[in-house]
Amino acid sequence: MQKVAVPTDLPAIGPFSWGVKLGDLVFVAGQGPLGPDGKVIEGDIRLQTRKTLENFRKVVESAGLSLDDVVSTTVYLKDLEDFRAMNEVYSEFFAAEPRPARATVRADLLLGMKVEIQGIAYAVKGERLQSPRPMRASMAKKKKSKKAAKKKAYYAGRKEKKAKE
Repeated sequence: MQKVAVPTDLPAIGPFSWGVKLGDLVFVAGQGPLGPDGKVIEGDIRLQTRKTLENFRKVVESAGLSLDDVVSTTVYLKDLEDFRAMNEVYSEFFAAEPRPARATVRADLLLGMKVEIQGIAYAVKGERLQSPRPMRASMAKKKKSKKAAKKKAYYAGRKEKKAKE
């Protein structure tokens, strides 16, 4: 499997990709409230969270997915007192159930940002597996094949017995 950078129109501010696609997964780098010039947009936590999630959405959509395909996020807050206001804006962007799994932590953020959000999206293609654990599916196949072999041997034995009679 080859990893590929997700092309975006977000400003390059360091030696990293804003998103990386690997198979059906897209890893979204930490997004912040950056404007087109690469500078942090000043404002309260609601404004910064909105801009951060708009940038996050740009990366996900550039990979051909939507926010509904996001399975996990990590939210970094400079001040945990901002949690409630950040959460209000976050819930506007991730309104559909099931919402992504999420962790929220306090962090000293760069460039004067109040919030940064990273995440993982999954591109669902084709049918989902019937079993949530592939190991169990293969075990079921083994059981079926053993059962089929026993059945085959039983009927072969009966056929052989009839032939002798």
